[in-house]
Amino acid sequence: MSDNINKRAVIIFPKFKNIRTIQEVRKRYDRLYGMIEPHITLIFPFSDSMADELLIERVRKVVKNITKFNVRFKGISLSNDNYIFLNCIEGKDKIMQLHDRIYQEVLPTHLKKEIQYIPHITLGQSESINMLKNFDEEFVTTIDEISIEYIDENEESILIDKIELL
Repeated sequence: MSDNINKRAVIIFPKFKNIRTIQEVRKRYDRLYGMIEPHITLIFPFSDSMADELLIERVRKVVKNITKFNVRFKGISLSNDNYIFLNCIEGKDKIMQLHDRIYQEVLPTHLKKEIQYIPHITLGQSESINMLKNFDEEFVTTIDEISIEYIDENEESILIDKIELL
């Protein structure tokens, strides 16, 4: 796997106690339901010839002094391209810091500067969020690790490595 050019991403898998609620929405609206668990994307899927081992080493170096942090998600919004986002209302700065540092120090050529990064969890796609207007549950957890994944040809997520935060 490490010498092929393939799609990889850097993500956070939050461990919410009530994650089943997110999965119920995703099952209905997210075509990737069943292929990847609910997640926060730090580094969007990219293709690069960098070996997995080197990617892991470089990401570990960037996050080695980053401490665990709390996040809270509540409320939904609809992006311009009809993605349903579960909004991050606490921990956003830490997530953005991880996003920025990994792109700057590991994958600077892959950063799409024209796209504003907004920490969120994707719940699916729809032209409207009216059917979810009563979706007001709060999701809270501590982020203690980030993951590096390989995305296979069927868009299924395959874990390459987990990196623990301090």
